[in-house]
Amino acid sequence: MTGGISHRGDASSIRTAAFVPASSIQRTWHAATRLIVLLSMLVERARALRLSTGFVLLGACSLSACGLFQQQTPAPIVEHSHIPAPSETETADTEEPASVVVVPEPASAARPLPPPKPKRRVVKPKPPEPVVTPPPEPPEPPPPPQIISTRLMQHDQLHGLLDAEVQRPDGKVVGRAVDMYVDASAKPKLLMVNLSGFLGIGDRKVNFPWTAFRFTPNSKTAPITFAPPPPPAKGKPAEPVPKPQPVNEAPPNVMQLVDSTVTQKNGARIGRVVDVLVDSQAQPQALVVDLSSSLAADKRHVAANWGDLHVLSRNKQLTLQMDFNDAQLKAAPTYAPEQPIKIVSPVVPATASSAAAAGAASSAAPAAAAGPSGSSGSSGSSSPGGATASGAVAAQTTPASGAHPSR
Repeated sequence: MTGGISHRGDASSIRTAAFVPASSIQRTWHAATRLIVLLSMLVERARALRLSTGFVLLGACSLSACGLFQQQTPAPIVEHSHIPAPSETETADTEEPASVVVVPEPASAARPLPPPKPKRRVVKPKPPEPVVTPPPEPPEPPPPPQIISTRLMQHDQLHGLLDAEVQRPDGKVVGRAVDMYVDASAKPKLLMVNLSGFLGIGDRKVNFPWTAFRFTPNSKTAPITFAPPPPPAKGKPAEPVPKPQPVNEAPPNVMQLVDSTVTQKNGARIGRVVDVLVDSQAQPQALVVDLSSSLAADKRHVAANWGDLHVLSRNKQLTLQMDFNDAQLKAAPTYAPEQPIKIVSPVVPATASSAAAAGAASSAAPAAAAGPSGSSGSSGSSSPGGATASGAVAAQTTPASGAHPSR
C-alpha cells in the first residue's frame, strides 16, 4: 500500500515507524463500528429484497475496503541520526553526567604547532608624483644708478678758512682770514686777512700770497700761521718778505670765492660759497655752498668737492660752475660743523657709446701688452686703475684666460 513503511535496515528508522499514537487507534475503532452498523443495515435490506448475504458482504467490502484504515504518513528517512522523543530528552536531562577523569598528557606528547605567522603586508610604492617646477621668480630690479659719491673726512683733517685766526711765528694773533682768490685754473693765489688794530680801531683788509701761510687744522691755537721765507743759503740772495697789498690792487685775473655764486652747466643757480675747507698741506678740499635762497629760514649747506669746481670766463668776468644737477643736490648730505665732513662729488652717468669704447679698450689692453710673441712688454703695460674727476677709482683690468703673470 502507499502508506507502507520503507525499510533500509536501520534500527532507528524501524522504531520510529512502529510507533503509532493512540489517537489513530481510536479513529480506526470508530470506523470499524460504523462499518458493522452499516453491514447490519445492508443485511436487513438484503433480506427485504431477498438477496443473498454473500453478495451483500462482497459489495460492502468493495465499497469500504480502502476506507477501513486511515492512511499513515510515511516516516521521514533519517540516515545515521536519531531524534530523541521529548520524554527521552527530559530523562536525559535529569541524569547527572559522569565525572570525567582528566588524564594528564604524557611528557612526550607533541607540542601544538605554533600559530602561523601573519602574512607580511606588501605595500606597493605609490608612483612618484610629477615634480611641479615653480615658475621662475622675476629678477630683482637693478639698483638705481649712483648719482653722487661721498668722501668722509674729520674736522681735525680740515679747517674752515673763513674767520680763522692768523698768527705770527711767535704765536701772536695778528688778524683773521676773510677771503681767498683763485685764478682761472682754480688754484689759490691770495689770502685776504683782516689785520686787527687797537680795540677794533685801525682794522684793515690786506692780501698776502697764498704760499706765505702754513695751515695746521688740528692746532689748539690759531690754525693759520704767517710763515716768512727761510734764511737764504750761502751765496744766494735772500727772498723778500711778502708785504701786504691793498685789496683794491688785486690782479684782474683772480677771483674772490666767499659770497660768490655757483651755477650749473645750464646757468641755473646752485648756491652761494660761504667757506673753504683747507687741509694741512694748504690744499683746498671742499667748498661749503649754501643751497638755500636768501629768504629761506632753514639754510642747508653742502661740502662740494674742490676738484669739481670750474672757473669760467663769461663776459670778461670769472664765474664759478659745478657739474651738479637738481637730483644730485637733493641727494647730497648736509654739512654740519659738529658732524663728520662728507664731501660730495657728482657722478656722471656713462653713455652707451662711452661704455662700449671702454670695453673695447679694456679688451685690447692685454693683447697690446702681451706683444706679438705673447710676452708682456714694459712699454705696453698700463696702470691697474685710474682715478676719475669725481674721486671714484676705475676697476682693474684682469688678464685674459690662459695668460700667466710675469715674475
